[in-house]
Amino acid sequence: MEIAVGISILAIISGFIIRKSMVANKYMREQQTKSNINTVVISIASFVANNRRLPRPSSTNDGIENESENLKFGYIPYKTLGISEKTAKDGNLQPFVYIVEPQLTKNHSKIYGTEFHSNIFCKNIHLPKISIQGHPSNSPIAFAIDTKNHKNVIEEKIILHPTAHTFWITRDMILMKYMKNSPCSAENPQQNANQHLQEFDDDF
Repeated sequence: MEIAVGISILAIISGFIIRKSMVANKYMREQQTKSNINTVVISIASFVANNRRLPRPSSTNDGIENESENLKFGYIPYKTLGISEKTAKDGNLQPFVYIVEPQLTKNHSKIYGTEFHSNIFCKNIHLPKISIQGHPSNSPIAFAIDTKNHKNVIEEKIILHPTAHTFWITRDMILMKYMKNSPCSAENPQQNANQHLQEFDDDF
């Protein structure tokens, strides 16, 4: 009887420890996901400052951006951005999905020279390819990073249904939050950018 009681107590304690360990591991994976996304976004903003365009997706997850200016879905081009392959993955070591507005990946350097001007990046976007459910269309979505694979639902226009693991950023957010440049067009882009970033933090 005493052995049976002892085993029962050990089972209860072990179950408690296992549950606590699973919760802690899940939290660590989520924090790693958020940290990696933040690094990727900063790297993309730096790429825009240097190249006057967004990086194109990597179609085969080899880390190198695709040459096509019409590709809007793929993986993080981590080699092109100069970051590690591990940074381009979530806390579960799954590659981030990178969805980008193709009209913002076109290279204008030969036309406009080497100096970055916000009005180049802010050129009018005709029929944006990305939209977020519930997000107003006054500022076009520049790109989104997700842990969900959308390959089976890709159409001419991508409508994202954001979850806690979906991070999207508008063109104004890039200019105001990361590049300290004049916004393209928004009623209060700095407030919108901070609000979205705060919502992303709260989701985790």
